[in-house]
Amino acid sequence: MRFSILTALSAIAAVGHALPSNLQARDVPNDELSHFKFWVEYAAASYCYDNYASKPGHKLTCSAHNCPQVEKSDTSIVYDFSNTTLTDTAGYIALDKTNKAIVLAFRGSYSVRNWIADASFFYTDPKLCDGCSAELGFWSSWTNVRDPISKVLNETVSKNPDYELVVVGHSLGAGVATLAAADLRVKGHPSTKLYAYASPRVANPALAKYISAQPNNYRFTHIDDPVPKLPLIAMGYVHVSPEYYITAPNNATVSTSEVQVLQGDINWEGNTGTGAPSLTAFSAHHWYFNEADGCIGAGLPFK
Repeated sequence: MRFSILTALSAIAAVGHALPSNLQARDVPNDELSHFKFWVEYAAASYCYDNYASKPGHKLTCSAHNCPQVEKSDTSIVYDFSNTTLTDTAGYIALDKTNKAIVLAFRGSYSVRNWIADASFFYTDPKLCDGCSAELGFWSSWTNVRDPISKVLNETVSKNPDYELVVVGHSLGAGVATLAAADLRVKGHPSTKLYAYASPRVANPALAKYISAQPNNYRFTHIDDPVPKLPLIAMGYVHVSPEYYITAPNNATVSTSEVQVLQGDINWEGNTGTGAPSLTAFSAHHWYFNEADGCIGAGLPFK
């Protein structure tokens, strides 16, 4: 079944006051904030063509000048993937010698507006836990590239056992990253860290609870960004907890008091409580500590 933005508006209006808010929010410390600002640069770099369509050994750069800390680090592409599947899953695996990290980054979609207006949100069984269901498109985007990525990750981790494994993504790439991190944790990489910026909902309550119980989940939303509001709660989808809710305006330096940590798979104190998804709120979707999708090119326009 297809759900237009008008369906989204009516469905959210129907459930908007049916579910309770959750626990009291807390601010984040300075050291955490610096990590949040750093890892989003790897998500931003995934939009740059030279990074997701490069050759091994390529140093990460951002033509939009939105990953300065990554550019200063000793980085190199280990593996890239794009234009090889029906889902057009794109991204890269990078080795960061400066920060001792192996980074798996998923590029966000170039047609998010169309996704909001026209996407069909079907469930599939990811076989991660009893009663768990994942959104079919995001799970397929991961499984279509899982085997070659897992092979490279296993080899890279074996060569660099003291490096941490970090999975990042922005927008629809964050949805894929969330499911990939959950899967990798049960396939030999239990300490995998997830930094998901502007992720849509990807799970039913059982799967969301399962992923939330895993360690090292950092899921970010920003004021009234429409993307984290879909798929709909009314359709049975909820979020991974906790939510790191950024209340700072666009194009502003974010302070510790402007990132609230909210618990629960549904929390009306954060992004969910800012109303129905609106196509006029996309400025909030672009800005996650910096312009996260600044490298979107003319070849694949943001529609």
